[in-house]
Amino acid sequence: MMETATLKNSFDVAWLKENYFTKTDKQIELKQGGILLHPGQENHRLYLVLKGTLVGTIEDAEGEPFEIFRSTSDSFVGVYSFFAEEHKSYSTVTAHEDTTLAYIEAEIIQNLHDGRFEEHFLPVIVNEIYLRQLWAQRVSIERQAAMKKLLQNEKMVMLGQIAAGLAHELNNSIGMIQRKIDWLKEWFDVYLENKEPSKNLEYFNLGFEEGLINSTKDIRTRKKELEKKYGYNASESKMIARMALSDEKLKGLETDNLEMLSGLMDAGVVFHDIKIAAEQAEHVVTSVKELGLTRRVEPKETDINQTIHEALALTKRLLIDIELKLNLNDLSVIMSHPGDLVQVWVNLIKNAVEVLKEHNIKGPIISIETKKARKSLSINFEDNGPGIPEELLPRIFEANVTTKVKGLSFGLGLGLSIVQKIITAYGGQINVKSEPGKTIFEITIPT
Repeated sequence: MMETATLKNSFDVAWLKENYFTKTDKQIELKQGGILLHPGQENHRLYLVLKGTLVGTIEDAEGEPFEIFRSTSDSFVGVYSFFAEEHKSYSTVTAHEDTTLAYIEAEIIQNLHDGRFEEHFLPVIVNEIYLRQLWAQRVSIERQAAMKKLLQNEKMVMLGQIAAGLAHELNNSIGMIQRKIDWLKEWFDVYLENKEPSKNLEYFNLGFEEGLINSTKDIRTRKKELEKKYGYNASESKMIARMALSDEKLKGLETDNLEMLSGLMDAGVVFHDIKIAAEQAEHVVTSVKELGLTRRVEPKETDINQTIHEALALTKRLLIDIELKLNLNDLSVIMSHPGDLVQVWVNLIKNAVEVLKEHNIKGPIISIETKKARKSLSINFEDNGPGIPEELLPRIFEANVTTKVKGLSFGLGLGLSIVQKIITAYGGQINVKSEPGKTIFEITIPT
């Protein structure tokens, strides 16, 4: 300990050793585990550790040994019992390792009348008492920290048990939603096949399989093109643009039937979104349930672009009035739990939406780009918000750090600290660059 070294230099231990602790017949050897003093044992010797380590302990309320001091080379032991009126030890003193001790007996101190006691031995008493107070304080702090950790572990075990029970109940509801969606999809297929021409069923299945493909910007661009190139009116152009129909599919399209076809595709999109939401809810519940379990489901091949589309389906309601720019390039698959990544993307999208709406940004834009490098995949989320305050930027991934100033929230977010943990769990990195008008979260995941 630094405190020990500093205080020992404040008086001449070497002088005491040379003048009082050199007699070989006043030395003892203790093997590791040997006991020098017991509580209540009478002691008339002052010991100096020449080599080795002694540990002093007392019993706590549960009868367990509690360390109160540790004496190494050039430390004095037996100070309290040697100088106290009753000369009784209050602790058990045990050799932590093979130890050599020298000692003097009480008669020597009693015969000191020329000021040597005050000059040389009194500092020994004060120093040893102070060192033991420091040691006891340190041990007490460490023990308190261990107790807090134990209590926290107990809380986590209890939380895990509660989470497992809650997850079980939620899984029942989510499972029912998934089964009913599958049943309704089959029923719609049969109904439409019997009631509508087969080509009309294609629009429902397209919506169910793909969801809403085009972003709001794509829809506006395509709408203008349809009006100019084919002469469709504004309402027709918007429906066709939302349906993402190619020029080839426009051949033979009956505009009289357009509203019904658009409705069929919208119905498919609704089924698609509910199915995606149920699958993501199942993943979240599984993640919560794992708080109380030691096993985890195996990762599988995951298309990152697909997980981004799923995140967008879950946050579609939030993205109203926000321009979404997507630049999703072809990527190789990675091994992961897809729901983990969907949670990360949802959280980043939600954060961006909240900032943009909180600060009433004109022309709000969220851009998402994916690209492949030689040994990694890059995923960037960018918004044109006010930027992260400079004083918060270095701490943005710390727990309980938020950029919200008005309490605006669209639901329970993971927090960037958890987002970072998920990304690093896959061997990746997440960094942020921010200035007024541009904030970019850059994620890199190895392939």
